[in-house]
Amino acid sequence: PGGEVGADPETTTTTIEREPLAAPSLTAFDACESFLDYVIAHAVEQVGPYGIADPYSGWWGNDGAFFRADAAQEATAPGGNDGSPDFSGTNVQVLGVDEPDMVKTDGDRIVLLSEGTLIVADVTGDTPVITGRLHLGSRSVTSLLLSGDKVLLFGSSWTQFHPLVTEDSARFAPTYQSPSLELIEIDLTGDPEIVRTMTIDGRFVSGRMVGDTVRIVSASNPVGLEWSHPEGTGLQAEREATERNREIVRNSEPENWIPYYITTDGDGRITDEGTLFDCTRATHPVEFSGLEMLSVVTIDLSDGLDVIDSTGVLATGTTVYASAENLYVATQDWDTWSWRIDAAEREPDTVTTSIHQFDISDPATTTYVATGDVEGYLLNQFAMDEHEGLLRVASTTRPAWWDSNFESESLVTVLEAQPSGEMETVGRVDGLGKTEQIYSVRFMGDMAYVVTFRQTDPLYTLDLSDPTSPEVVGELKILGYSAYLHPVGEGLLLGVGQDATEDGRVQGTQVSLFDVSDPANPTRVDQLTLSEGSNSNVEYDHHAFLYWDPAGLAVIPITQWWWDDESEEVFLGALGIEVGDGSLTELAKLSHPGGDRNDWDWRSQISRSIVIDDRLYTISSKGIMTSDLNDLDEIDWLGF
Repeated sequence: PGGEVGADPETTTTTIEREPLAAPSLTAFDACESFLDYVIAHAVEQVGPYGIADPYSGWWGNDGAFFRADAAQEATAPGGNDGSPDFSGTNVQVLGVDEPDMVKTDGDRIVLLSEGTLIVADVTGDTPVITGRLHLGSRSVTSLLLSGDKVLLFGSSWTQFHPLVTEDSARFAPTYQSPSLELIEIDLTGDPEIVRTMTIDGRFVSGRMVGDTVRIVSASNPVGLEWSHPEGTGLQAEREATERNREIVRNSEPENWIPYYITTDGDGRITDEGTLFDCTRATHPVEFSGLEMLSVVTIDLSDGLDVIDSTGVLATGTTVYASAENLYVATQDWDTWSWRIDAAEREPDTVTTSIHQFDISDPATTTYVATGDVEGYLLNQFAMDEHEGLLRVASTTRPAWWDSNFESESLVTVLEAQPSGEMETVGRVDGLGKTEQIYSVRFMGDMAYVVTFRQTDPLYTLDLSDPTSPEVVGELKILGYSAYLHPVGEGLLLGVGQDATEDGRVQGTQVSLFDVSDPANPTRVDQLTLSEGSNSNVEYDHHAFLYWDPAGLAVIPITQWWWDDESEEVFLGALGIEVGDGSLTELAKLSHPGGDRNDWDWRSQISRSIVIDDRLYTISSKGIMTSDLNDLDEIDWLGF
């Protein structure tokens, strides 16, 4: 097995002299007057007859809301636990840096979200026992963090505004939606109960927890600006509405641009409220990057839902990566987003991603450090990695959605923070995957592994041991692609993705085992391919993947369809795979009641897997199945 192997002759390594960049870093506002001057000057230029265009989600409307929104897409450490070998934690990117997920465990209990209910199950006995339930009502809660007997839930809510429109007053009637982030503190010492809820203007971007300290990244639009709309149709009506909206902008206050928060107790009484931070804690990039406020909020979960620090950047944040010492937020340049709004404008020649570094080594504060730029856009959080004080970034120059005949390539850039507040580019290698896009990235020590795809899947191995001169040292070309890469042993890498034909048409879930012990000669030593129509949410959600090193066990959720002339059948479950030194062996297909063949229910889809002692626990919306870790035979079923 394998494919065409050899270094790509078109890749180039760029060694860059260490000179300070010309552009300054983020600029802080020294007072609310300078903050208002900045946002008003730019907002007056951006405002139109219906409000201010939001390049990320549609259009801002009354109360900073928007409509025509596109849903945000988001996707070395074996787990997020405390180092104990007795149980697995959330599959996170960096060991010791936990990430919000729908299921958490401390080895004695499993805490999970299922269909609007928080469920606590005791797993200290032979079989799990539910010890607590908390119905969350209409709250839309998607993930949680667990610290001792405290749980922090992450949710969202929306308010809608329907403007009154008559037949001759406007050409269309937009429905505005205003998002807010909900943080809910739960006490688990007895029956689960809500202690406090904090609601913040904006949407949830990402979160990380180191020890008991939680950093939450959110993004918010202006609020409280009741835009005027055209009184009638035609250019004159729109021009007059634009002028009225400009006057609304000129009369705005800091509270319209900085997110507001409200904290309530368990009985719903307001205990605290106000703007999330002062104007002097807000910053902006040297190049205008939009009017969305990217906020970083710090909470000590051991003390509950109190904000101990917060700061903001006027930029559109899309991707978050964190080590134990630093948090990095990637923001897209305004030209790229503004081109999305008005397709009539000429598309930009390049995409630029700015990356802002924050020091999180002090649990009580989040301190801005530096900003750097890379060419291209980032796939997800795995496109960034910190190693020995340097940040390595993998990017692709042009998104596929720009043009069906796009020309693109991918690159890896090495950045180093300078005392001047710049992240200076110290080395770069480009030319990876001409005309292709990055589908997965994994940085491991001095090595990086990058998968690009359009018709075939080149797996590139990169040597980053000399950060000033990174280089591609090997390449493996195979059909299909890997959308997620995970280390599974010395010199071995497991890939989960799709098989594909020679013209790039996907065929079904493919699990590949790569031997990368010789970086110049990567090979695929084994693979498992399921039938056409199969897929795994591991491709876009790394939290769904489990690898338990002591047993050499990988567990991958699978949805698999079969079609014939008389029936349509489906398998909803998970695939248990034994990972050997050079082999992959299917151990079992695990399914919950209602997840097999014709008798199926979407609620039976296995979403997470956890190992505790000698048991494997698979979790779906319907319940928890306990299996023997050695042979994966079912031991018990606990329905919700």
